[in-house]
Parts: sequence; C-alpha cells; structure tokens
Amino acid sequence: MTVTWRQGKFIINGQETFLYGAEFHYYRVPQAEWSQRLDKIIEAGCNLVSTYVPWIWHEYEEGAFDFTGETRGERDLKSFLKLVKDKGLYCIVRPGPYVMAEVKNEGIPGWLLENYPQVIAKQRSGADHPTRVVSYQHPLFLEKVKNWYSAVNKVIAPMQINENGSVIMYQLCNEIGMLHWVTNTSDYNEDTLQKFAVYLEGQYQTISAFNTKYGLSESSFTDFVNIFKAGLPAHYPSFHFEWRRFWRDYIKDYVNHLRSFAKQTGITVPFIVNVHGFKDFSIYSRGVDYPIGLSQLYKTAELDDVVVAGDFYPGHIGYDTYHDLILSCSLTKSISHPEQPLFSAEFQSGRLADRPRLYPQDLDLNTRTCVAHGMNALNYYMFVAGENYEQIGLFGRRHEWQAPIDSKGQERPNYAKAKHLGHLFRTIGQRLLSASKHIHTYIAFNPDDYMTEVTDERDRDMVNELAAKRETFAFDGIQRLLAAANIHYEAVDLLKELDVEKVPTLWVFSSAYMNEDIQRKLANYVQAGGRLVLYPEIPTHDLYGKPCTVLADQLQLGEWEVVPGISRVDVLGIDSVNVKQRLKFSQYDGEVIAAFTEGAKPEVAAYTKRVGKGQILVLGIGMGHDYHYQLEVIKALAEVVGVRPHLTASDPDLSLVERTNGSDSFIFINNYDEVEKTAVIYEHGSPLFDGETITLPPRSGAVFVRYYRLNDDITIRYATVELTDLYQETGKIELRVIPIGRQGSIALTMEGKWRSNLEEQPIHGKLKIEGITDPLTLILTKDREDG
Repeated sequence: MTVTWRQGKFIINGQETFLYGAEFHYYRVPQAEWSQRLDKIIEAGCNLVSTYVPWIWHEYEEGAFDFTGETRGERDLKSFLKLVKDKGLYCIVRPGPYVMAEVKNEGIPGWLLENYPQVIAKQRSGADHPTRVVSYQHPLFLEKVKNWYSAVNKVIAPMQINENGSVIMYQLCNEIGMLHWVTNTSDYNEDTLQKFAVYLEGQYQTISAFNTKYGLSESSFTDFVNIFKAGLPAHYPSFHFEWRRFWRDYIKDYVNHLRSFAKQTGITVPFIVNVHGFKDFSIYSRGVDYPIGLSQLYKTAELDDVVVAGDFYPGHIGYDTYHDLILSCSLTKSISHPEQPLFSAEFQSGRLADRPRLYPQDLDLNTRTCVAHGMNALNYYMFVAGENYEQIGLFGRRHEWQAPIDSKGQERPNYAKAKHLGHLFRTIGQRLLSASKHIHTYIAFNPDDYMTEVTDERDRDMVNELAAKRETFAFDGIQRLLAAANIHYEAVDLLKELDVEKVPTLWVFSSAYMNEDIQRKLANYVQAGGRLVLYPEIPTHDLYGKPCTVLADQLQLGEWEVVPGISRVDVLGIDSVNVKQRLKFSQYDGEVIAAFTEGAKPEVAAYTKRVGKGQILVLGIGMGHDYHYQLEVIKALAEVVGVRPHLTASDPDLSLVERTNGSDSFIFINNYDEVEKTAVIYEHGSPLFDGETITLPPRSGAVFVRYYRLNDDITIRYATVELTDLYQETGKIELRVIPIGRQGSIALTMEGKWRSNLEEQPIHGKLKIEGITDPLTLILTKDREDG
C-alpha cells in the first residue's frame, strides 16, 4: 500500500491514478451531515477529498487537544478520516501549522501569539510584523509546532494508506512567504538575522572574501547584518538579491524542519507544499505574479519526497487571460522534480466573496485548460461550503465560497460541470495520464527575475522596471502570443542544466540584467546547436549591477542602444507592427528581421545569425498582444527558428492542444470567447475528423479522442463527442457519449461482426454514427456466430 510518482503520474497501490479532488472542511459542516457531503463528492466523480486540520481548532488551549469530538462533534478528526476511508475516497490532510483558510491568525492558536510574542516576525524598527506572522524557524515556534505534529499525527499516521487508511499525502504549512509578500515586509527577528549571518559565512567563508565582492570593509558578518537590519546606507551596494536567495534557503530549511517532525511522528506518505500567487484584478484574477511564489519556494522543490503544487485562482477565465493558466502549469513543471505530476492542490471551483460571480463555464474552462496542458491531478477549492463555528472565521460566520455544494448541502450550478468533468476523467483519465502534451518549442524561466516579493525603497526603481518588462514583454507578450497562436511549449529552468538535444529551440526573456553563469550557459547553448530567441534586450549587467556582457561578447552581438516608448517596425514583411520598446543596432552581423523605417534611414531592431552549430534570433522588440495581427507576427518569427503549430483551425481564435502517447490521442478544443465558434480543425494542413465542422458554444471546451482502442476488436478512430462512461465485459461494450455543441459523431473501426443497439443488422468493418445532438448510450455486442 504505497503512494509514489513516476513520469508525471501518481501511482497508488501500483495503479496509475488521475486524482480528481474536492476540498471539504469537516470542521465547518455538522458532523451528522459529513456522510451526505462525501456522497455528493463521490457523485461528482471525485476520488479524493482534501481538508485543512486547523491547529487553532484542535488545540484550543495550550496542551488541551480534541481530535475525537469530546468538546464538539466537528472536532472529531478521527471519525472523519475513518468515514473518508469507508466511502472509498483518498484523502489529503493539511495540518499547517499555517492553514490560512480564512481562519483567525491563519490557523495559529491565539494562545501561542499572546503567550510567546518573541516568535513573531519583526520589522526593522523592532515592531511586530503587520500580519503578526511568526519567524518560521524561531526555536520556540518550532518546539510548539513539533508538539502539535506529535499530537495530531497520532490520529493521522494510523490513517495513512500504507496502514490501510485513506491518507495519501500530507501538506507542510501553507502559502509560505505569502504574508511577507502581500505586505512588502520581510522578517527582521533577531533569530532570522542570526541565520542570515550564518548563511553569508557559508556563502563566502571569510569576511575578507565578502568585502572583496561588495567593496566593503566589515569586521564580521554579524556586524554587517546589524547594519543591514537598520537599513543600508546609500553608499552600500544593493543586497536585494542576496537577501532573497537567503530566504529561499530559509524557507527550504523551515520545510525540512516540518518534514522531519512529520516523519518522526509516523508520517510516511509524500508531502506537499503549495505555491501562492494569483491576485485579483476586478473580475479577473491574474497569474502574472504567480512565478514570484515559485521563486520563493524554489529551493524547497529540491526535496525528493515533496510535491510542488500550485494554487490556481483565475477568477473569470476568458480569451484575455487563459494563458495565465498555461504559463502557471509550465513554470511549475520547470522547477519541479521531473517525475512529479503537475498538480494543483487548490484549484478554483469557487471564490471567497460572492462578487465577482463565478459561473459554471469558469470551472469548466479552468479545468479543461490545465488538463490540456499536462495537469494529472487537481483538487477543487472550495468544493463544499460551510460555517465557522466558535468564531474562528476571519470574515465572520459564513464560509460559502460560491462552492459547488452550498452550506446546506444543496448543489449550485457549477456542480453539474464538475460532475460532467468527473465522469469524463473517470472514463478517459487513466489513459490520459500517459499522454504528454504535444509541444513545439520551449520558453525559459529564470527564477531570479522573480525575486521581487519584498523590496526596499532603495531598490524599488530597479525592481519595478524588471517587473514591468517581464509582465509586458514576456508574460503578456511573447509567451502569451505563442499560446494564442497554438504554438505550445514547456518551460525550462535556466538555473538548471540546458541540453540542446532536449531543448532544440528556446525563447528567453532578458532585461539588461542577467547573471554571468546564465549568460555563459545561453552562449554555449547556441554554439552547441541550439536555436535561441532572445528578447527584448541583450543583457549588459549582472544582477548586482556590475557590467557583464558575456553573452554579447561570446556570440558577437554587435552594438546597440535601447529606444524606449512606442514605435512601429516592419517585421518579416509585416508593416507597422506596434512595439513598446526597441533596440537600435549600429553594428550587427546577420539577416535583418525587423527594422524601424519611419526615419531618414532604416534602423535595425532585430536580426538572426548563425553561431557555431546554432542560431540566435536577437529579437530587439518589446511586443505585447494588443492587436490581432500580432499573431501573424509571432508565427512568422517562429518560422525563422523552425517552429510551427501542428494543429490549426478555420477560426484562429480556438485553442487547440493535443496530448498523445503515440497511440491514444486527445484533442482539447477550447472556445474562450463569449460567442459561438464553428470551425474545421486541421493537422499539418489536412482536415481532422473527416472534415467535420466543430461547433462550440460560448466559453466552452471539448476533449475528443482519436485512435482510442476499446478492445482487441474495436477502436474509436475519432469521436467529436465526449466519453463519459464506459463499461466492458466479454463480448459487450456500453459507451455513453455526450455532444458538445449542436452535434457530434463517432467513427469506429472494428474486426469481426458486432451488433449495435442503433442498427437492426449485424455490422462489421466500420460504423459511423453522425449527427448526435443528445446524450447517447451506444451498446455493442459481439455476434455469437463470430465467437
């Protein structure tokens, strides 16, 4: 009885498993109603339930624990975990110490903060942190956490799957570093600063080496840290990136403490850390800052039994923002263990407030988008609404969250969408697990570009410039354009090794700042045969502000200046392309790709050249996706480095993604617009599905299968309907199909003679059922005369 992972799949008791989960907080629902809620979760097609286990709820006074419902039935964690097991569901437990979850103190007991104020994080002034978050590694706090884990794990450990229980994973803390980020306030507790001094000594060994690097004359690391705490004088260099690197290690060490405590108290299942970062913009939430969370937790991903899982909250998903999910998926994968499944431990099915309102289409498209781009496990948050008992709620008594199941146990409209998807994944999910996303190219993720969660005033201009450029020119620019053009990618972590054989083409965002080791890595990549697209600038300095032109020197990229502001350039025969920044080359060696032609003479903004065995496209234009014609620009640029989409549609605004294992093929078609879309789909220019016209309602999606073998005799050549149930026994297949849009069809190839409930005569060879407009159950039975 084990849980492990391999090749992007969770394997539970030897079975590859698509995890489809629901967040249900037992402590917010009357104990007598737990069974009904779990039944509704099962009815929705889920095989997983997840819950926080709030410290503040179970150790209500120091040393006074209740896990069996002695003080209140809703504290009976033991009975809840047993009930989950009895219902045949898997379970993820999330016992903090931080749970957030709209609970007071984010789940930390009030007695701890009141009785032991020394554990609270401090501002530079010595005042408490504005959120009263603790110093994660303060020895006294860790002592109290160890006591908590010891108590709660006496209940959890016997309920792990290897003990014939339901618990398959255990989350360590929650959204680590988020409270520092949202307040732009770091932690200057004396304990944290002492650890910073130890970190610096570990990095530089001697104070002399430290002084040499930074041009200082400190007498000791401790003395420097004391100056740092007070606020560095203006003549000191920036320590922004050094402090942020320390915090990566600090968070990893904190997680390691929790992991050790859990193991010491009997936890043997894999661990989870979850990544925060989506933020609200009116009706949308955006993922533009989600990579900051990845940067904060970057070092934690090195722990071999810890799954990095994302918190995905896109709000109202539409054409303008669906790429946020694509990028969040790709960037999460890039920093994770290569065998780890792409997993969202908090996957939007509701929203804290009742406004802005979410609709069933939001749940539907959110899910379809992420699964299309490789997600093999997800947990809807919140799936079951509830109530905050004994005044533990941060926002009062109610905790509705627009959840698919409301606090009375009734279904909301988005429940039906979750149920449809649950049945779809229950039918095709296991085969889908082995099907990888068909990718055309790679994008680079430089985590150091996102070490911007907390910024001192002295570094604000530098950080703001970096943040604006990475958002405008990369996230909402080139990376957005590639996705919208159906040129699909995975991300490559630039802090790791770069293999030309595995990554033949690579799109790299660069500002003026990039560390020497990465510059050298990119130059070597090109010379070894890689095709590199570098945009919108060529780096000239390292992250510490020192001149560094290794990439430009090694690849001989010429001489240039940056021209800020809006310009119009001609790109590969496409005239008047709007850009928000450009390079102006006075010297270059290569074939011109883009030029500003409105002046007295053309000014080169982009060019390509061969270097060694490879090629570089110096794309010196800062371009967003502001106009539809820019899709033609990105496709033309991609052609320069040999990249093109393999799926296209007669309506170019449809999103087309394929997952395939070489035999089974799953075609994901999504319409993010508010109007119906009708199109013919093409593969390498040839019509798919026998040229059938596909119709998708506004803001909807479909998963169509091809070459899907049902048994030795029957294969689905293609289906433009969704498969939501499949039952097989010897000589019989029962298949339930549901059309998406106004019609659909299913084409079967079969050996031998079979009978269909739709045909009077025995059939053999091919069977095509067209014009399906309503859910249909197709029953095929093998003719007895055919054995």
